[in-house]
Amino acid sequence: MSRASPAPLRQQLLLAILLLLVPVFVAAIWLAYEEFREATEELVAQTQGNALRTAAAVERDMLGIERMARNLSSHPAVQNVDPAAVGLLAPQRHQRPSLLELALFDRDGRLIARAGAEFEGSRDWSKIVAPVLNSGIRVVSPLMVSDAGLPYITIGYPVRTADDVLVGVLVYYIDSRRLADAFGPALLPDGSVVTLAEMDGRVLARSVDAEAYVGRELGVYFRDVSDPPREHDDIDGVRRMVAQAAVQFGPWLVTVGMPLSIAFDRAASIWLRAVPVFLVVLGGWMVIALVLSRRLTRSLAHLDGAAQRIAAGDFSPIDEQPMATQEFVDFQNAFRSMLQRFNETRAALDTQMAEERRMREAVESLQRQVIRQERLAAVGQLVSGVAHEINNPLQAILGFAELLQMQQDLPESVRNDLILIQKESARACGIIRNLAMFARQQTGEAEPVQLIDVIRSVAELRQRRLESENIELLIDDASERPVMAVLTELQQVVLNFVVNAEQAIIMSGRLPGRITVRARDEGNRVLLEVEDTGPGIPSDHEAKLFQPFFTTKPVGQGTGLGLSVSYGIVDSLGGTIGYRRAPAGGAIFFFTLPSAVYQEAGDRR
Repeated sequence: MSRASPAPLRQQLLLAILLLLVPVFVAAIWLAYEEFREATEELVAQTQGNALRTAAAVERDMLGIERMARNLSSHPAVQNVDPAAVGLLAPQRHQRPSLLELALFDRDGRLIARAGAEFEGSRDWSKIVAPVLNSGIRVVSPLMVSDAGLPYITIGYPVRTADDVLVGVLVYYIDSRRLADAFGPALLPDGSVVTLAEMDGRVLARSVDAEAYVGRELGVYFRDVSDPPREHDDIDGVRRMVAQAAVQFGPWLVTVGMPLSIAFDRAASIWLRAVPVFLVVLGGWMVIALVLSRRLTRSLAHLDGAAQRIAAGDFSPIDEQPMATQEFVDFQNAFRSMLQRFNETRAALDTQMAEERRMREAVESLQRQVIRQERLAAVGQLVSGVAHEINNPLQAILGFAELLQMQQDLPESVRNDLILIQKESARACGIIRNLAMFARQQTGEAEPVQLIDVIRSVAELRQRRLESENIELLIDDASERPVMAVLTELQQVVLNFVVNAEQAIIMSGRLPGRITVRARDEGNRVLLEVEDTGPGIPSDHEAKLFQPFFTTKPVGQGTGLGLSVSYGIVDSLGGTIGYRRAPAGGAIFFFTLPSAVYQEAGDRR
């Protein structure tokens, strides 16, 4: 019979705490529910009270207008329906911002005096004057909207003499939106909405989004105004507690909606205040439980962490910490001693391996030097035997070219060809001389040389060949400092770079191609690069590029001496030569030389 694996001590402790949390949270949820119920009941009473107070405020505001009309109609000028009464109407309008216009009409419905700017709604006053003259009492019109979209209501008051004879009508045009000014005294929380509407639900004024809702028929929430408040999803999608109250003046209906989230927020607030209390009690239980296992689990965790760190490859000494028992103290000391002996052994092995690696690198470096010296010696022997034999026919070619130029009847094209033969023969002689100097590890007479001169001479030599092969030659010269060198030697190096680039492009078939020759100053040195659009050098050949007799060309197309001779020339001038892959995938051969200015300054020092 298999036995269940024991759970860790911390896991068992966590499970016990979670079990204690269950009754705590049940009690908290019950408390929040009771608080929400009480908050909802309070919200009902508050909503009903605000509806009644708002209705009373609107009623008072409208009764104020009625008192103003009663006082105005008692004035002799008004009772005599005298046009001079206009002086009394204007101040009345300024006292009430909601008044759009105030007008006085006689018993026959003729306009006697008015105060305020005329708007479209005031042109058809018979709709209000006639009912007042017929009934002899105050008349309130339903909500009307002018052509310009201005919502307004019209109130007509009868004007009577001291003998109670009806002599005229006072007409008030009121902006219905300004009726919302009476909502101000109602202290409502955020999200509450107060609406003043006619009994059929057409909105006269609204505390929120008045422009969008005034004039619309939103309907009524209750069939009977005396019904108690209830929850309702308002037109803006917010669930509110809604209460209504009647305004007898209109008659109108005041609707107050307060968001039900107030009750939720209050319950949540009480619940959040109660939870910390429960958590403090629970924390006491946790402290008692943790004290029993804290020291033991901390010791185990420290040793386990040290073991995991060592397993991950970190062999730094472990930190000593107080242990729960003497057995753990002994175990920690043994662990520390074992790690210390291991680090000492590993340090000794690392030292030995580093020494062996250094010796091996030194031996490999000496071997490479020996191989290079042997190869250079072989090149020297070969060149010294061949240079004299090649130089003799070159001197003959050079001499005959000079003699032919002395003839007076030579065509100009032939003379130019002879000049080119003479120039290239002289350069070939210089190359043979440089090969001989390379074989003897000697340098020629160095003088200040501008790299642009070297680049132009090579470009002149290879331009026709490159054009015939559909290869573009670009020159980007930004160098200003000369270098101390032999011009023909640098020509040989640059020519080797250009010819290698040309052959790489042709052999790869990447036509049309492009060769770019760049020169620029870099601090106290001058850099020259030759970049091509060929395939580049395979990575396994890069280490052998400058070795004598190594070539990547097919048999019969390369001697393997071009780059090695270039290496010797640049090295003899105190420079460096190298290769790297171009960003576009081609090859970049380059060399750097000390600038002549820097060398002269060093010589003076």
